[in-house]
Amino acid sequence: MKLPEGWKVEKLDTLFLDKFTGDWGSSDEENKGIFVIRTTNFTNNGKLNLDGVVTRCIDNKVIKRKKLQFGDIILEKSGGSDNQPVGRVIYFDKTDGIYICNNFTHVLRVNKKKAVPKYVMYFLLDVHKKGITKYFQNKTTGIRNLQMKRYLGLDIVLPPQEIQKKIVKALEKAEEILKKRKEVINLLDELVKSRFIEVFEEPEKNDRGWEVAELGKYLNVLTDYHSNGSYETLRDNVTLLDTPDYALMVRTTDLENHNFEKDVKYIDEHAYNHLKKSKVFGGEIIINKIGSAGKIYLMPFLNRPVSLAMNQFLLRFDENKVNHVFIYNLLLTPYMKVKIKEKVRGAVTKTITKDAIREIKIMVPPIQLQNQFADFVKQVDKLKFEMQKSLKKMENNFNSLIQRAFKGELFKRF
Repeated sequence: MKLPEGWKVEKLDTLFLDKFTGDWGSSDEENKGIFVIRTTNFTNNGKLNLDGVVTRCIDNKVIKRKKLQFGDIILEKSGGSDNQPVGRVIYFDKTDGIYICNNFTHVLRVNKKKAVPKYVMYFLLDVHKKGITKYFQNKTTGIRNLQMKRYLGLDIVLPPQEIQKKIVKALEKAEEILKKRKEVINLLDELVKSRFIEVFEEPEKNDRGWEVAELGKYLNVLTDYHSNGSYETLRDNVTLLDTPDYALMVRTTDLENHNFEKDVKYIDEHAYNHLKKSKVFGGEIIINKIGSAGKIYLMPFLNRPVSLAMNQFLLRFDENKVNHVFIYNLLLTPYMKVKIKEKVRGAVTKTITKDAIREIKIMVPPIQLQNQFADFVKQVDKLKFEMQKSLKKMENNFNSLIQRAFKGELFKRF
């Protein structure tokens, strides 16, 4: 690739004034510790998310050595998953408070005489999005570790700093547009919640005196993967496949990410027919039965054969009596989340049973009112679908913008 005049290629390792691993310290029993950033505070777009940030007791010498500074790049050096390689990066943009990061991360402090820190962060973000870091990871005791020497040996394209600043500004502007589109989509979700309260009021009060009954009264189907036979039978007839095949095997992670195309599992036609008791058609409510037990999802219509994976329950209702869209939104209300949580058992591993699900008591308004609400949600979902399609296109354009930026196609000279 021929670079514009004044551009050069450097080894990543040469750009840093300092590099160091984080620290975990000890438990903050007295609530006097400092903030410690973990990989749970990482996002996939380079942004720091301080929701759930913890405090720990850290030695003063460690704080002095490892206190984060504005513009630091925090690298995930341990962690990752089957669907996401290790090597995510975030940009530290806090100017108040004392923060360090934990020992699963590594701090990269850019020499500002050599490069613009956020330009380097965008470059490393692109490296991860391309999947390059999966070739720099090894796995020990179930944890993926980034091979730092190989990672820091990457080549980075460096335009003059004025061009770096222009590239950063262009990418920040594009990110702001993406952020606003996501906010509009989130507002549509809030609109549905508001309409629910407007139509049905608060379920804990049930001021209109509607019938209250157990969920099981309205169920046509309550099933799971293991309803199809013994462990041995399932082992002999069902094999999960990584390559596209007859049917999609829908898992919690797919529902959580609302992703049914990338990094998913499949089964062949024989397995699909064997799992006849847990076929998924769309419109069912899915409930986690272990781990995040009691968490609720609504299965979309995918217009293809789908089967239910392990560790989930599938609920299908008598639509002459209750509307599944109403039930789904009812179960998502804060009051019903508490009621579902009360049905979860287990000190370490949280679980919920079929009987516990059947026993959940729900408010049941007239079916006509439920259907009217479902029609409203359908119209909102149509708008949301178009917004999400537009967002996907914008995200693709943003990724293309990054590619062009590092090839010298955005700004060649200043």
